[in-house]
Amino acid sequence: MKDNNLEYSRQLDLEEKFNSYWNKALKTNGEDYLKRLTTNDLVEMKKAISNINNLITLRVTLGFIDEICRLGIVNNEQAGRMRKEVDEQHPNTNGFDVQDKECRIIAEIKCNIPVGEKSFGAAQKNALKKDLQGLRNGKTKGDIDNVDNYYKFMVIQDVSKARIAMKELYGDDCVELVDKNIDTDHIYIVYISL
Repeated sequence: MKDNNLEYSRQLDLEEKFNSYWNKALKTNGEDYLKRLTTNDLVEMKKAISNINNLITLRVTLGFIDEICRLGIVNNEQAGRMRKEVDEQHPNTNGFDVQDKECRIIAEIKCNIPVGEKSFGAAQKNALKKDLQGLRNGKTKGDIDNVDNYYKFMVIQDVSKARIAMKELYGDDCVELVDKNIDTDHIYIVYISL
């Protein structure tokens, strides 16, 4: 980006954005954090930051469990068991993000941020459609073969424009969760705010 009097410098732009973020996050002012870091430090930081998606997904998952407990779909004991099962599961395990055979609940958790004004990007749409299909028909990977008798949930992080973007994806068999009156014929869309 060029100002009439100044030429753009990628290095200065990247340094400024990096330091600005960390000053804001760490509540400091004018610190030059980048100069303190080696390239190896940046690589290690990249590895650590790649877990942010998993951290957000975990929080949304636990928020979903709290919501279905609040609505009376599961009781406190069942919710506690589900939280424990989620905590013991590796974030990249095959199957559903929440799967409880006792309560017959399966859920996919998505924390996508719409890239367009009112829609998800092409890759996001494909992943969401695939997860909706998995909720409808089951998955080839995972330990639940037949989903017909399960209560099905697509859980979306409630970020700006996510509700609008989701509405263009799901079909007539999906409805927004509003109370504890659920059936196994529909996929319930649940929006969780953090």
